[in-house]
Amino acid sequence: MANLRILLITVSLLATGLYAQAPLSSGPPSGPTVVFNLSWSKGLPWTDYTFTVNQSGATHFKGAVNPAESGDTDPFEQDFTMSDATLQQIFQIAKATDYFQGQFETRTKNVARTGTKTLEFHSPTLNTSTSYNFSSNPSIEQITRLFQSLATTIDYGRKLSFQYRFDKLGMDARLKELVELHAKGMADEMQVIEPILRKVADDDNMMHVARTEARQLLKSIHPAAATSTPASAQP
Repeated sequence: MANLRILLITVSLLATGLYAQAPLSSGPPSGPTVVFNLSWSKGLPWTDYTFTVNQSGATHFKGAVNPAESGDTDPFEQDFTMSDATLQQIFQIAKATDYFQGQFETRTKNVARTGTKTLEFHSPTLNTSTSYNFSSNPSIEQITRLFQSLATTIDYGRKLSFQYRFDKLGMDARLKELVELHAKGMADEMQVIEPILRKVADDDNMMHVARTEARQLLKSIHPAAATSTPASAQP
């Protein structure tokens, strides 16, 4: 009887251990997904990067940094949630282009090589893709610029995080570049790098101009909150 009890306890503990080691997630979000990849050996800062955007907004970025820029060869990955406005644009363009079915490469001669871009659409019933160097199709141009601006934002987030640790004196120049790019629509989705922007904005040891620039970029994420009267001061 005692031996049977020990056996039952042992089996129970083993089962508990196996259950505890089970993955918390069954995998990536299901449902329609858009993938954008750009591959170019001469690209700066990225020689290759991929965005995987689920219709839920869950987005994964993976990029390879050009070692000619900084000597860094480690791949960079980041998960974030795409804003509703940008998410709608991406899937509306997918629909407008028949989910990237067809040939979108421009027929114009002597177009400069700027890397191979690939757009993919995946759903339970459809898997389609198209590749191009340059496209004059307005929808394809728009979605290409959108993903390129996102890649720029992520790159600046990576660089700002490095400078916050090792080169705070250079933070002002880097933030000024980002403010200008954002104003030109060449760097979007500032919520992707909100943590480092907030660190700079809230750090009393940072230069005032750098903190001001960081706050300016944060306003693009939460414009209402940035201009509203604090709750404690409201009548």
